[in-house]
Amino acid sequence: MRILTRCITGGFRSVELKRYLAFLSTYFWGLIFLAWLSYPAEHKFSIMTHTFSFLGSFRPEHNPERWWIFSIAMISWGLLTMPLVLYFHRRMVAISLWGARAGSFFLLLGCVGISLVGVFPDVGTQLIGSIRWTDVHMKAALFVGVGFIVGIGCYGVLLLMDRFYLPTSKYALRFDHRKLMWPYLLWLTVFSVSAYFLIRWEFVYPQWKAAAVATGVDIGSSWGAALGTRYSFPLWEQMLIYTLFIFLIWFSLALPSEEERLQATSHFLKPEA
Repeated sequence: MRILTRCITGGFRSVELKRYLAFLSTYFWGLIFLAWLSYPAEHKFSIMTHTFSFLGSFRPEHNPERWWIFSIAMISWGLLTMPLVLYFHRRMVAISLWGARAGSFFLLLGCVGISLVGVFPDVGTQLIGSIRWTDVHMKAALFVGVGFIVGIGCYGVLLLMDRFYLPTSKYALRFDHRKLMWPYLLWLTVFSVSAYFLIRWEFVYPQWKAAAVATGVDIGSSWGAALGTRYSFPLWEQMLIYTLFIFLIWFSLALPSEEERLQATSHFLKPEA
């Protein structure tokens, strides 16, 4: 029980962390794979045309019978990522207590958002009064976006401070900035490319629509016209989700281990001879 409590609060030892990450990856993506397998073939799920949440939508045109598999996966992912955030926090406080608190708060907010995405599927029917399931779902998705974008950004600023501005102490927790650079490079690349195409579409669509109107053709809404193209929202939404998961795993492994953290702390507390 003591080991379980320690892990839940982010105190993973090296071997425990690797086992936990392997379990999380297998469990979550195994459920997502089952949700994808259960998605009716005639509905033709594709990352080019369907959002990730459509796997868990009980609308008749999506996954009306096995939608709950996706809900279990998302609720679990949000909850099981919280101990990882606490693991991150234990290391970031070596740079700045308040900076670590800010970054960890937003990451935990993102975790709550992930779980709420599973609790409230993307369905247009009424939930309570005039509030629809999809209304709450979209708010939860906003928590995910804001939480992880800001939280990852806060940690990034802390690591830059540690690398370039803060004086180093022989007792300080050592960060391998080269190892930590790679997950950030992956995240920033995918985030930047997705932002470029989604923002670019806001300028491209009016041109397409004007050309279509001039020829008497209806190309539909901005959402529908983008599907199947490099401007497709579902495409970049899913790419960001995959990248986020990879980032969290990679970042966990690139940080100093719990043994290294405890050793640095014990050296700091040891009185000078």
